[in-house]
Amino acid sequence: RRLRTHGLGSIPRSHNRAVEASSRGLRPFLRAMWREQPPAASSAESGYTQVRREILLEISEAPQRQAPAFRELLRSWPKWVLPSVLLGTMAGYALTLCFDAGASIVHTADGGANALTLKADLRARTDWRVARGGHDSFPQLQLSIDGSDFAPFQLRGFDYSPAAKCCANNDFSPFQVDIYTRDIPRMARMGANAIKLYGMCDGVLDKSNLCGKPAPGCLTKPVSVADVLAFLDFCYDHRVFVLLASRPGPGDVDAYAHIASTYGGHPAVAGALIFAETLDLPHFDEVGKALHDGFSKVLGKDPAKTSVEQAGRIIGTAAQMQIPTEKFQSKYGQWVNVWGFDPYDRWHYAKDFLPKVPYKPYMLTENGILGANNAGCRTDCAAPCPSCDMQECACIPCTCLAEPWRKYVGWMKDSSLAGLFIFEWTDECWKGGAAIVGGAATNGPDGNQNPFCIETLVKGEGPGFHEANHGIFSMSSQGVLVSKSIGKGETFESVLSGVWAAHRPGAG
Repeated sequence: RRLRTHGLGSIPRSHNRAVEASSRGLRPFLRAMWREQPPAASSAESGYTQVRREILLEISEAPQRQAPAFRELLRSWPKWVLPSVLLGTMAGYALTLCFDAGASIVHTADGGANALTLKADLRARTDWRVARGGHDSFPQLQLSIDGSDFAPFQLRGFDYSPAAKCCANNDFSPFQVDIYTRDIPRMARMGANAIKLYGMCDGVLDKSNLCGKPAPGCLTKPVSVADVLAFLDFCYDHRVFVLLASRPGPGDVDAYAHIASTYGGHPAVAGALIFAETLDLPHFDEVGKALHDGFSKVLGKDPAKTSVEQAGRIIGTAAQMQIPTEKFQSKYGQWVNVWGFDPYDRWHYAKDFLPKVPYKPYMLTENGILGANNAGCRTDCAAPCPSCDMQECACIPCTCLAEPWRKYVGWMKDSSLAGLFIFEWTDECWKGGAAIVGGAATNGPDGNQNPFCIETLVKGEGPGFHEANHGIFSMSSQGVLVSKSIGKGETFESVLSGVWAAHRPGAG
């Protein structure tokens, strides 16, 4: 139900291995893969135990009968051709598929004696791997889609915590349909291909993350596993990959095991980050192993025989300056394949970097809009600040960040790092002065007092001016994104789009 439908395929019983597809786009898709990837018994047999199990989970009871010919057809396909199957009725044919001990069971209505009709999702298979660097080369993050050759890939995107006005810090906002359908297409148009989360809610992860009752006026809904999967489907439709995360605390190992087993096989999932900034070091390795084993299993790999670099998903960090040190990496690097940290600086690779530990790829998981430095700005400052002195200005105009931003975007264009994440997508009211220092509250939409509805307009309202105004967008009270102007007809968005959108969506 959550999977996309690519079309109908008609499979003649008299030709077990022939595929005739009719309907939008399925015919060339299947035939092209058939030519490029001829059936190989070894690859099919090695992968179909997992695929059968995945299909079985999608299926409810329905009239059934044996169809050995169809079973033989499926068995001949490479495992990445048909990772999931949808059931339903279309064009007068009803079909139900499930697997029991390797036997296909099929029901048709008005299908005729010589044809079965298939309504299938040809959801992509993505596989990530890491190539270590050395004394004469930098490390690389690489991606394969649908069995293609691995190619270098750079994640480019945003720290995504789109808490609306009147909402406290929370982990359910990214999965609200009205929010992500507003944001993800716009990111894709800009050329972004990734987002990084800080935590997750889905009904299972709630006790480990910020998933409590919304503050008055915060119009969000509870999140389920199905909601997260729908979010991931939407992200992949726009070729925006996702780095998942859970927060540190009791139950965090189980939380990450759930993330890997439940979401790790989805093509939109680039991987997961072991916490963000605040680390549960006593459980760090245990979380990393849970991710490695969970990702390996859902991708059909044997965890005992799969190196961390070949696990198929990123297992990374999003910490601070302890990351680029031999001491930290030698102690906590066993289950990490990509190092991420928040330098707020133009950090870059160096030859022979930390030669005593494996040279794995790096991501800058937070960098700010002041030429990578940490700063916020507004487009509605009541008083001008021609000096652009961050200490002197009561309200920092976004025009003060224009030149540092242009230079930083130019620097990112030539960076060879595995990932570049901008802090952040939208302003967040909850970080403002009133919320931090307990200033005057305001009425939320339901009439209740809620300090998280207050915008921090000047630094005198509290210490949170920069944190509350970090976004490349502000938000109207109706939740509409407002692209921040930096002068001369440009916005943060337009400058970034001019570089990132030069690459096709989803490309590295």
